[in-house]
Amino acid sequence: MAGPAEVVADHSWPGTSTTVLRLRTADGRQMILKANTSSDSFRRELKALTDWAPALGASAPQLLDVDEDAQLLLMTAVTGQPLQSLTLTARQERRAYERAGALLARFHATAPRTVLPAFGAERAAYIRAQLTDGTHPLAGADLAVLDEALHLLTALPPQRAQPSHLDFTGRNVLWSTDAEAGVIDFETSRYEAVGRDFLRITQRTLYHRPDLRTAFYQGYGREPERAESELIRICTVTDAAAIVVTATARGQHAFATEARSILTAAVRAWPAPAPGTAVPHRRRAL
Repeated sequence: MAGPAEVVADHSWPGTSTTVLRLRTADGRQMILKANTSSDSFRRELKALTDWAPALGASAPQLLDVDEDAQLLLMTAVTGQPLQSLTLTARQERRAYERAGALLARFHATAPRTVLPAFGAERAAYIRAQLTDGTHPLAGADLAVLDEALHLLTALPPQRAQPSHLDFTGRNVLWSTDAEAGVIDFETSRYEAVGRDFLRITQRTLYHRPDLRTAFYQGYGREPERAESELIRICTVTDAAAIVVTATARGQHAFATEARSILTAAVRAWPAPAPGTAVPHRRRAL
């Protein structure tokens, strides 16, 4: 489909299951070729590119071709550079995060909402399964707070769900010279509990920059609701702990270190709100 093309950049993340190559054809067109050895990740990204990304137009990759047997995706290249790699003025940053918030709102509206009746219990069971062999790196206060957070997660009522990116951060949000935001890397995307898509950008940027938090939610069109904030608060602990365990086991040291920092801060503050989230809950009886 592409005809003769050359590889002009390798955007792959070391230690992950993906290979991401930027191609340039003889007529100057640029495309992205992505291979994923994880069948689950490949299927999630294919669904997002097929069902949801078309509504975002040039702000998201558009699927050009797919080889399901080889788990290869050929897609358009989104204009711009990752936000985390750019040096911007404070005013430019606020504009970028405002547009990023608006883009996430558009993505969340690409399909009707549904309900996940057992989201909390299923998520808690998945995380507990990571702890069964006793070789994980968590101990002491980490485990005590994680136990409380998992208890709260299990007790959650059925959750409203919407299309969610689940890695909406400065490394996957692009910003271009024409002041437009784009988003890439949909391999974690799926229907997920409303509010959880705010988690990673809150942990990594918005808590430390109140001005960007204000801009982001102005762009999104609203602040998180109380139930969404509580979900973020709980998942700050549970998700960070899960990443520490899995990334350590896989030798993904950069991801493990980042998650460890987030977990340490959340444990230190518990049961006060996790960064940028809801009011404290009262400790449950032990």
